[in-house]
Amino acid sequence: MKILKKIDNLEFDMEKKTILNVKNIMNILPHRPPFLLVDKIIDLSEKHVIGIKNVTINEYFFTGHFPNNPIMPGVLQIEAIAQVGGILILSKFKNPELYSTYFLRIDKAIFKHKIIPGDMIVFNVSLLESMKMGIFHMYGKGYVDKKIVVEADIKAKIVKNHKY
Repeated sequence: MKILKKIDNLEFDMEKKTILNVKNIMNILPHRPPFLLVDKIIDLSEKHVIGIKNVTINEYFFTGHFPNNPIMPGVLQIEAIAQVGGILILSKFKNPELYSTYFLRIDKAIFKHKIIPGDMIVFNVSLLESMKMGIFHMYGKGYVDKKIVVEADIKAKIVKNHKY
């Protein structure tokens, strides 16, 4: 039996095969644990991506945020949206490992519910606009148990890496 979830008029099959696992993701993004904040990609098209982050009590940030009431910091929730969006953009490049994605702007960031250990966050990031000079405008939402927990409007720039 297929388990379908509907997110913002976008249906996807939770039993669908993983498109990108964490090893594939590390071939696209420069981030590494403990700062890699996406575990797998389950849907990817030209204009949107759906990524999953499994939040565990072992996350480094829970030791100090907050020890007796652990919640995922908002800034890391936004970073996770950006990483999922980075996969959307960088997966279009022939050699994505040669590029990095940098924030230019974060707007309309809203935190609606706490994210705690044991949560599975489903990120839905859409490309709103490809602009000149490698600038991309994206909008992302994070869901836990079908409820929006975080959303943000992001502009980022893709830059070719230089050796120092």
